[in-house]
Amino acid sequence: MRKSIAVLGFSLLVLALNAQVAFILDEVPPNTPDADTLFLSGAVNNWVPNHPEFAFRAAQDGLYFLTINQPALPPFEYKVTRGSWESVEASAFGQFINNRYYKGGGGGDTVRLKILSWDDLPLNPRHGWATITIEEVPENTPDDAALYAVGNFNDWYPGDPDYRLEEQEDGTFRVRIPLLDDTTYYKFSRGSWQTIEGRSNGRARVNRQFILSENTSREIKAHIESWEDLAGNPINLYTFLLMLAAIQGLLLILAINTLQDNNRAANRVLSVLLLMLSIALAGRVSTYDRDIFNWMPRLLILPDFIYFLYAPIFLLYINRLLRVPARTRPGTDWWHFVPFLLQLAAYLPLLLMPKQEFIAKVVNQDFKPFFAWSAGLALLFNAVYWYWCRRTILQYERESGDTHAFEPNLEFLRVVMWLKLACLAIWAATYVVGGLGLLMETDLSFITDKTTDTLWVAFSLTAFFLGYYTMRQPEIFKLPAPDTPPTEEGQEEQERAASMDEDEMKEVKSRLQRAMEEKQPYRNPGLNLNALAEMAGTTPHSLSRVINEGYGMNFNDFVNSYRIEEFKRLAQREKYQNHTLLAIAFIVGFNSKSAFNRSFKKLEDCTPREYLKKLVS
Repeated sequence: MRKSIAVLGFSLLVLALNAQVAFILDEVPPNTPDADTLFLSGAVNNWVPNHPEFAFRAAQDGLYFLTINQPALPPFEYKVTRGSWESVEASAFGQFINNRYYKGGGGGDTVRLKILSWDDLPLNPRHGWATITIEEVPENTPDDAALYAVGNFNDWYPGDPDYRLEEQEDGTFRVRIPLLDDTTYYKFSRGSWQTIEGRSNGRARVNRQFILSENTSREIKAHIESWEDLAGNPINLYTFLLMLAAIQGLLLILAINTLQDNNRAANRVLSVLLLMLSIALAGRVSTYDRDIFNWMPRLLILPDFIYFLYAPIFLLYINRLLRVPARTRPGTDWWHFVPFLLQLAAYLPLLLMPKQEFIAKVVNQDFKPFFAWSAGLALLFNAVYWYWCRRTILQYERESGDTHAFEPNLEFLRVVMWLKLACLAIWAATYVVGGLGLLMETDLSFITDKTTDTLWVAFSLTAFFLGYYTMRQPEIFKLPAPDTPPTEEGQEEQERAASMDEDEMKEVKSRLQRAMEEKQPYRNPGLNLNALAEMAGTTPHSLSRVINEGYGMNFNDFVNSYRIEEFKRLAQREKYQNHTLLAIAFIVGFNSKSAFNRSFKKLEDCTPREYLKKLVS
């Protein structure tokens, strides 16, 4: 308030003196000597640095003012000095600045100025100083190399002599940097952007940051992991795995589409999924090479487009693989891709941005909040779709248990869903760590970088897993037998089954028990409802009702109950003592170890080994 009053009073004084132009210094560096006089020096006075007619006068509250009573003052360039060119004004980083410019005119113009620093005086930053000690440098660092700190405190000048690190007797390197803001971003170089520091894997590292708080130590310890120009081949174990997965994804596209009787509807969707996965992984690897990044920097955002594409396409694949009827699927296929179109619109400015501007913003982490929000929304989006996919698979399992006496081979999808859940957990952990870093005002990017890399490795395992199942069980990707469309005869059977009385149900149940005991059809791993109905002399619909209401089970559990009873009987016979439990399970009709263990646990409430141990004890 007092400062405003002083400025107002000074403006009235200017008008009273009929001055043509008034120059006001609103702020000068705190370390400006009180005894020094400030001058305006420029073309208007032949660049004399201490012309007495262009000296500023001190006013109250730290203001300085100068009036030039020359009518119609022409345009001119100028600077502010303290009486010599050695003591000329400088930038906030203590470096050279271009001349100021007055556009010309007069008639009561007021020009307000702010002096950031003086060229001959040390910086006096608002938040003081911090000392950086580099405790370790890469082994291949040249012996005669000069190391520099570069950051927002020196306008990102990589070879600034004022911030050259001094080697200490103990082999460490030390430099002092000014803290001009609450957060200071910086890196280390050997004098140029070509010799900037990198990550341990040779990839360009994000800017370091120092977040100032009351409890923050101003003694910063650091170690340099690598130099980008000396990192050598960017291919390491991590990038090798990603690239191998990308190549395998392309090979799988050929493999699954050359299978005879392949499920074209499902495999077309799977091919798109694998192609998208391969492109994303290749884009991720490409950013580890500095030359590729400088050539095509927008490859950095290519993997982001998988965020809102992978989950909807995987859901479509499951629907087609399990032949979920379109009428039972919520919405239409195109609706799933609206979030991706919105993401594409949000990323469009980045795609159209000039190349050098894009690189500069990446280096300065200007896009970090944008990428964080994009990935965070994608995390929630993928979590919803994971639940959606899981619900679709469980529904299929329940429905298939009413018509088949074997567990459909869904182990492939189960493992994929567990793998996806692991990816979501790692993804969420990255945000938890990042949030803790913000709360504690600590840079935890070294952890979030690791979790992000781990996420991509887990994600790439999808390609390896699909490859494994393509070779082991190619029938998964083949076309299953088509469903028989309902006929008038089938509708009549449904009506007769619904109208069965108690005596009829008892008769069917009696014939069913005789068939199960005498013919032991449960030993057939491929037994289905139609085949057993024929043995029992009834229709599939009638048999299904008898099993559901008479035994309180679905068809699969009913048949498995006989298999388990037979397993328990055979496992206790001396003839089968040399057989493994799995071998006996296959004899009684189970088609896989997982189906056997799951059914035994469900019906007996214990594992097969636990059950046999109880018999011995």
